[in-house]
Amino acid sequence: MFSFLIDHIIFQPIRKFTLGMGGLFRWSFFQLLNVSIEEKYPKSLEYYWDNNSEIIDKNGFTTAQKNLFAGFMLFICFIILIEKIEG
Repeated sequence: MFSFLIDHIIFQPIRKFTLGMGGLFRWSFFQLLNVSIEEKYPKSLEYYWDNNSEIIDKNGFTTAQKNLFAGFMLFICFIILIEKIEG
């Protein structure tokens, strides 16, 4: 019972936030590449936010795994940036 509450109150919102931020960051980054280099990446925001898709890409990752990694990296970069600004 207690682990159910912890999972639904703490971990699920953090996971959804991280996946969302990761998807938004990936979409922004690839749109920048589309404009500056060539039009080869998907433009649809739904493609980058489709965290329920189980389709594995050529590198062996799902969209949710890529978004989670990008979200964690973004979070770590924000922490480092805050430490640099404050210190």
